[in-house]
Amino acid sequence: MKLQRSYAIQDIASHLQSELEGDASIIIDGIGRIEESKPGEILFIAGKQFISYLDECKNNCILIPRAMNLKPSPSQAFIRVDNPHAAFAKLIAFFFPDQSFDPHIAKEAFIHPTALIGKHVLIYPGAYIGPNCTIGDGCIIHPHVVLSEHVSMGNHCIAYPNVVCYAHTVLGDNVILHAGCVIGSDGFGYIEHPDGSYEKIKHVGNVIIEDDVEIGANTTIDRSVVNSTIISKGVKIDNLVQIAHNVTIGEHTAFAAQVGIAGSAKIGARNRFAGQVGTVGHLSTADDVIVFGQSGIAQSIDQSGIYFGSPAIERGKEMRRIYASQQLPETLKLISSLELRIKELEEARDNQKTS
Repeated sequence: MKLQRSYAIQDIASHLQSELEGDASIIIDGIGRIEESKPGEILFIAGKQFISYLDECKNNCILIPRAMNLKPSPSQAFIRVDNPHAAFAKLIAFFFPDQSFDPHIAKEAFIHPTALIGKHVLIYPGAYIGPNCTIGDGCIIHPHVVLSEHVSMGNHCIAYPNVVCYAHTVLGDNVILHAGCVIGSDGFGYIEHPDGSYEKIKHVGNVIIEDDVEIGANTTIDRSVVNSTIISKGVKIDNLVQIAHNVTIGEHTAFAAQVGIAGSAKIGARNRFAGQVGTVGHLSTADDVIVFGQSGIAQSIDQSGIYFGSPAIERGKEMRRIYASQQLPETLKLISSLELRIKELEEARDNQKTS
């Protein structure tokens, strides 16, 4: 990706508070991936599996781990850092700083007279701010955002287009809601009658989203039946995730796309769920749990660790089970041949007895 201006790699090294090694004359005018680099780009190596690409990286600056025993070629420069991926992310923010915005409230936005709006707020045309809402300082409300009554939004939050927050939703500071996410809709709660019909259970709780949470596009988080569905501080949620009513998500947990958390589950702090992980309701997970993609959590997990499978079990056990299942065809053939051999031996024994 081309940058708006060029940078001397010595300036980049200074920004990262790291030492430059190699060709200091290289000028950086782009950022890229080491698998498909172009001259003049800055790249990074996260592990040894990417070393094979280095020969193709001519006239590039490369962020590498401090401990990696490599030397740059004559047309390369290295910047050694503790965490190349984190340093690369820092550079992206340096190259592409957040754009400043002109705080104002568009006349085409609807702001209820009882709503309280903080300082330096930008509200785009078509936004709806309902009765008794509170918007903190420095917030950005994009077009067609709907904040129903008694929604509270902290400072420096961003709601992208078509976000909907139902009544009594509470957002902390620095919350980011991406386009189309729905916060506080009714949970999937019904009483089933003997004739198979359903009676809706009224949901009178809310959703609380604490500080520094980011929620992806088209993700849905249901309000609780009573009390609150809680998304704790620092949680990161990908697109197309469903979180049901009365769920609690612990601090700094992260969910990839299409994760589904059933009602009243309690997910621990610093959990990591890969794509399409699902849980049954009313279970809990310990802190520091990692669950591989497409796993199904059918019972509570009370120990930190890595889990996989459906139902999800400790990763090592599941990998051994998968390996064993792959041996089944050959094992069945062996069993059949052994059964045939046993039958032959028994017939030979019986013939000896009768002779």
